[in-house]
Amino acid sequence: MKSDIQPFLLQRASLYKTIAGNRTFTGQIACASKLIKTTINSGGKILIFGNGGSAAQAQHFAAELVCRFEKDRQAIPAIALTTDSSILTAQSNDDGFETVFSRQIEALCRHGDLVIGLTTSDSDISGHSYNIHNAFSVANERGAKSIGLFSQKTKNLLTLVDAPIIVPAVSTALIQEVHQTIIHLLCHLMEKEL
Repeated sequence: MKSDIQPFLLQRASLYKTIAGNRTFTGQIACASKLIKTTINSGGKILIFGNGGSAAQAQHFAAELVCRFEKDRQAIPAIALTTDSSILTAQSNDDGFETVFSRQIEALCRHGDLVIGLTTSDSDISGHSYNIHNAFSVANERGAKSIGLFSQKTKNLLTLVDAPIIVPAVSTALIQEVHQTIIHLLCHLMEKEL
């Protein structure tokens, strides 16, 4: 057991070293940060969603924006679309899970808003993460900007977002860990501007 600890940590350290030196990756973060800043400055709101562990991260992200990250500042209007059990179950039951986020975006999203979707995988015609695909599609129809926290497995969703952030990994656990760091980094950059 003890022999597994160091390789586990070194794998993560190696990934962070790789992305810190990758100009494409850091440029994706800068682009996403600019979209968040523009949304806040124009009075828009931020809608965040994802499945499974990404749903929890969506909630975490919204909490950091509404409450605070590292400093006291104005509240940012942000909503995690993963939290209302009545909406989630009614929409899934009536029209299918693939519409669970897009229906909320239809109701809440307006031009000038920003949607942020998180997934460690991709959407496909079999229905896998198709709710993420539908959410971005409806956001585009509404005139909202979008950020996707993705991985190197993500292909079909890339053209649906304005700012894809692609974690160069295939391990779900590693991707989720980097997504959490990206969330904190985006909050850090946002608070520097306020």
